[in-house]
Amino acid sequence: MEPNEKDRCDLSVIVPALAGTFKALGDPTRLSIICLLATDTTGTLGVSDLAALTNVSQPAVSQHLKTLKSEGLVESRRDGLYIYYTINRERMVGFREQYELMYAGIMEKCNRELLRKSGRDRDIRACVIFYSFSGITRRVAEGFRNATGCDLIEVRAKKPYTALSAYTRGVARSRKMACDPIEQGEIDVSGYDLLVIGTPVWAGRAAPPINGAVKALRGCEGKIAAVFSTCLNAPGEALSNLGSALADRGVSVRATISLEQEETRRPDAGGELLKRIIDADPFGDQDLEEKRP
Repeated sequence: MEPNEKDRCDLSVIVPALAGTFKALGDPTRLSIICLLATDTTGTLGVSDLAALTNVSQPAVSQHLKTLKSEGLVESRRDGLYIYYTINRERMVGFREQYELMYAGIMEKCNRELLRKSGRDRDIRACVIFYSFSGITRRVAEGFRNATGCDLIEVRAKKPYTALSAYTRGVARSRKMACDPIEQGEIDVSGYDLLVIGTPVWAGRAAPPINGAVKALRGCEGKIAAVFSTCLNAPGEALSNLGSALADRGVSVRATISLEQEETRRPDAGGELLKRIIDADPFGDQDLEEKRP
């Protein structure tokens, strides 16, 4: 499986943009100043206050503040004879976004190395079949695709859910383990070795469109699958129900993975899914070439 070139993070652009900020924050005193300003609720911390709190001379604090201001991390305002300092929120938000992009780019490369070390990066033909309502499951699936280069199949219900109908009609149907008709009609998986199937959790069950996708699978008999769910804090019966539905179609589920809210928020959620699937070793010592048509 090869990585998706267009989704790779351009570290050559991000790293130089972050270098100055890391350098500014690399000094313990400057980092202490940032923490003090971040926790201050008065908005009236000046040089003398920061000097006393950090046990550093006022001239030294002034130089540190000058460095932080040059990187846009700190703002100042004058009130009469006094100058007060505060955190530049917009700059901090931008820094976090750039850092997360860098982190995601690095982890993408780490995930590819993880895949290479597993010895399966060229042997497995895989696809991710998923349904996503809020975009969370899609983000995980795309992260997995970016790390592995596998195919991505997004399931879409013929009758899409709205914010209201998802919590009324959708929840009621999920409790009944109903199968929603999907736009694809049929999903041919005969050419794949591994099916990775993902769903959000609705009322402790799999979302109805993914149930419809399982019903729509063609050429799935004898295939190996890993199933994952995205949820607030517990998958309920979603994974077991989905596993049973796949077993009824002749699919062998070798890994069940629940990604909770805190995990799906991470930039490398797709990489975490990859790691857990590799740890589960769904194929063991099985010779894939003998199983292929």
